[in-house]
Amino acid sequence: MPVKLLAVAVALALAVTGCSGGDDDDAAEEADTTTTTVVEPQVALRVTRAELVSPHAERGPLDGGTIDEVVDVVERLLLVTAARPLALGAAGGGFVALFTPDAGARAAGADRAAFFDEGVPSFGRLRRTTGTIEMTGLADFDGPAAALVVAQFDWSAASRERPGDRVERRGELSLVRQGGDWRIGAYTIAVTRTIGATTTTTTAASE
Repeated sequence: MPVKLLAVAVALALAVTGCSGGDDDDAAEEADTTTTTVVEPQVALRVTRAELVSPHAERGPLDGGTIDEVVDVVERLLLVTAARPLALGAAGGGFVALFTPDAGARAAGADRAAFFDEGVPSFGRLRRTTGTIEMTGLADFDGPAAALVVAQFDWSAASRERPGDRVERRGELSLVRQGGDWRIGAYTIAVTRTIGATTTTTTAASE
């Protein structure tokens, strides 16, 4: 083969090899940068009523600090037991710490089926349909601050991918101060789960 033609053939071979290598690098780069984003669910409750009943004064508003702390406890309860299992397929941690010891042991044991949305098909992304809380603080004769708070909540959510699948939760929680924190000492819970064509209701009440 003449030298000139040989040089042209080598140049073409190098050009083809270079182009092929670039495509492989691009494909590898795309594969490396592809990630799966996990969206952590959120729970936000709207306070519809918060009042204090006291032997020292007329019925009035519950103080803001107590409201915020009680709402935080109930929101964490719903996140750990309902929103996270429904969206991600796994319950969150810290459940027992939201209760007094006796109430926590019963809630995590005999009444677990009422608290945790486990064993249902994953909802994926959630669409909250209801999220409210109202509370009444009860002061005793020792001082004007609330010694007990009774909180009633109403929370429901549906699957965005399967709107017919939904969970509705209602409950009444009695919270007391323990170790400087508000903890659930007693409860009455009802949960209605609709999955496909099947609807079930589970209830639980502490003694």
